[in-house]
Amino acid sequence: MTAITFDGAGGWRFPFTPVELRQLWTYGDGERTVKGYPFPAGHARAGSWALADPATGDLGDVVPAGEFSRRFRPVDVFADVPGLPNFLGTVTAPDGTALVDLVLDRNPFMLANGPGRTGRPHTLMVPRRHRDGWSSATAPELAARAAAMALIAGWYRSLDGGHVAFGANDSPPNLAYRRDREVARGTAAARDAGPTITKNPRQEAQHAHLHAFYLEASATENHEAAAPGGPPVMAEGWRALSAVLGADAVRVDPGSVRFAAEARAAAQPWGGSYCSYQLGVDGPGWVMPDLGPAQDDFNRRLAKADGLEAAPDPNLGGAVNLVRPTLAAAGRRQAAQQAIAQQRASFAAFLAGRGLNRLAITL
Repeated sequence: MTAITFDGAGGWRFPFTPVELRQLWTYGDGERTVKGYPFPAGHARAGSWALADPATGDLGDVVPAGEFSRRFRPVDVFADVPGLPNFLGTVTAPDGTALVDLVLDRNPFMLANGPGRTGRPHTLMVPRRHRDGWSSATAPELAARAAAMALIAGWYRSLDGGHVAFGANDSPPNLAYRRDREVARGTAAARDAGPTITKNPRQEAQHAHLHAFYLEASATENHEAAAPGGPPVMAEGWRALSAVLGADAVRVDPGSVRFAAEARAAAQPWGGSYCSYQLGVDGPGWVMPDLGPAQDDFNRRLAKADGLEAAPDPNLGGAVNLVRPTLAAAGRRQAAQQAIAQQRASFAAFLAGRGLNRLAITL
């Protein structure tokens, strides 16, 4: 691949910077994965797509408008949540329509490895229908999201009185791909390119999802974070977090129906991308820029809660990110799988005790 430059709208150049690269949606054709950039209106190649190498940001080739959506599809790691090995259940509408799936993170926030030590659960709530962000979810989906939040909070309380914090990395709808499909169907002209909408650089999964972080009621030693023979590392639990965020955070109504509209309005100056945070089911809801002081502060606090580290991330232009142990660490994958198996069994027992069917949780 060859690195080139061009005078595109917004001043972007090839190769893309790490932050710009993470702001591009990811696409695949069954054989390769690429980052796709649609040239904006006013450019000589308006409507065509530049394919960028996901690792380097270098230009691959250019695909004409209409041909791109015939060849490529958005990559969606949550396309089949019930088929994932760590699937928990589905919140449904009264008529049985699947709305929100629940799944455990395959890389849980674990306090310890070893016999008898169970990792803390880290649950994700995912709308069944593909959504780039919760800001484009429907009222029934948001109602199911609220029900799922209450359900997970109840489960966490049943586990040694655990608390919960919710957070999401939301993106605006992927309109450029939708527009290309219209060109492919012949309902739009190839050069009818609107403004290029980029995604949240923190949202790797490219499908709306809400994190439910488990927080201990009191300080707990994190055996996994401690170096061998080193001093104990303490996870501060829920006391490390606060219901209040910095000046660049905007308070929104966390209620099921108004949240989407308020989040869209608040995030408009940021290009539509935002991060969200809510401490507990009844705490205030906040949205904030994906790269800003409030999100940095949240990640620092979450690191303290977990007994982990938070550090500037070059892939985010130096914004603070949580440093999590990887599944590649010796013995960690097996320990994570054991923790997830225990947590799935615990959640199944929690549902059974309330007479709920995990495949149709109607609340």
